Amino acid sequence: MRIIGKFSALLFFGALLLAGCGVTDSDTTVYKDLENRSLFELPKEWNLYRADELSLITPIPFVPDMGGYQPISFVAFDGAAGRNLANLNLDVTTSPFPIGAHIIRQISTEEKELLSRRLMARLAYDVTGPGQGVEIDTWDFTFGREFEGIGATVGLTNEDGSSQGLVYLLSVTNPSTTELYSIAAGCSLECFVRERDQIVGAVESWIVNTRQ
Repeated sequence: MRIIGKFSALLFFGALLLAGCGVTDSDTTVYKDLENRSLFELPKEWNLYRADELSLITPIPFVPDMGGYQPISFVAFDGAAGRNLANLNLDVTTSPFPIGAHIIRQISTEEKELLSRRLMARLAYDVTGPGQGVEIDTWDFTFGREFEGIGATVGLTNEDGSSQGLVYLLSVTNPSTTELYSIAAGCSLECFVRERDQIVGAVESWIVNTRQ
């Protein structure tokens, strides 16, 4: 566990609240990608934005250009009261509602050996911008059949240190390490404490098809 800065106590408190959380309400919307590679569930009142819509935003939120790790499939989502692409441009540290993304990336041969746990978190969600990401908890995660990776809770602070946020993510590679699958969601610290059940429930509803 790595905790730094003046917001460490708050981040630690937020991380502790994750234990045992989950969405029990069956009123959900299920997303499954066209290639039948993965699926996840969102609370019915949340908004889902597909790749054709996200292409209207530059840069695409939560899908940073990371060289040899090119996105081949992605969607974004939020828990705002109204559906609007502008919701996705909010700074996570100040967002009053959850925002997140599911991404599948192709891993080039050149970048395969450079993939690390820290980079897997960055590829799931741009946790180094706009605030410096602080991994306050990480763990090994697997779907079985060698689809393995990490889970992480990442704390963010904005540039002037006036606000903080939390991101909860899961990220795995396929057995040949040619593809990276990830899902992440987060918002301001106050929002995360309030919406933690739905955030963690959405992320942990994620399933990757290991029989591709």
